[in-house]
Amino acid sequence: MKTLQCKDLGGPETCEAEITGNSFEEMGNNCKAHVMEQIQLGDEAHQKEVEKMQKASPEEQKAMFAEYEKRYNEA
Repeated sequence: MKTLQCKDLGGPETCEAEITGNSFEEMGNNCKAHVMEQIQLGDEAHQKEVEKMQKASPEEQKAMFAEYEKRYNEA
């Protein structure tokens, strides 16, 4: 089991919520669930990060996820 903070996985720089997972895919799913929960609670910072990802080109998104996976592997 590995643990990273939300901000390590593309979340707002101020979000230190711990996200866990036994694989990069599991951690990604857990992070997505956390972000969706925060958005439902009205957190604008998480909403802005989601919008930033959605507006990124496919190449930019691929680079972002490669960085997140690198952080997971280094954890």
